[in-house]
Amino acid sequence: MFKLTEKSRKVLRAIYKGLGVTAVSMVFHACPVETEYGWAEYGMPPDYPAREEFCIRGQVRAMDNNYKPIKGITVVVGANNAYPYYSTTTYDFGDFYLYVPKQDSYTIIFTDVDGERNGGRFKQLEMILTLEEIQAQKDELLLINLELEPNPETETE
Repeated sequence: MFKLTEKSRKVLRAIYKGLGVTAVSMVFHACPVETEYGWAEYGMPPDYPAREEFCIRGQVRAMDNNYKPIKGITVVVGANNAYPYYSTTTYDFGDFYLYVPKQDSYTIIFTDVDGERNGGRFKQLEMILTLEEIQAQKDELLLINLELEPNPETETE
């Protein structure tokens, strides 16, 4: 093992300080920024075609349970019922987001696929929203309220 001279140590310290300052500046630069197309995020860009440039964000809640958020609802967005369609599942707090191409209108379908696991079986909801309606809620989530399906056991009694 060889010993470093004092001059070599100073050079290495300068290099390490430079790398540290660069790392810190990149951390602050990586904070998300809101743009006209939604929140600009840092990191690896999503593997989407370049035409997808609009984000639909929302939250699904249970109408029959004091509007408690529902996890595990499948959200499918189709542009005018055409292929391709885009889908996701709601997260822990009932929230979802999807990047879709800009279109005049969107058909959005909310389906409960996990049955009783999320507090009951919910009715499927299909809605058609225009681009202007979604953009009007720029800073707010699109709030979706789902109803519980009637329990067949209680109806027969």
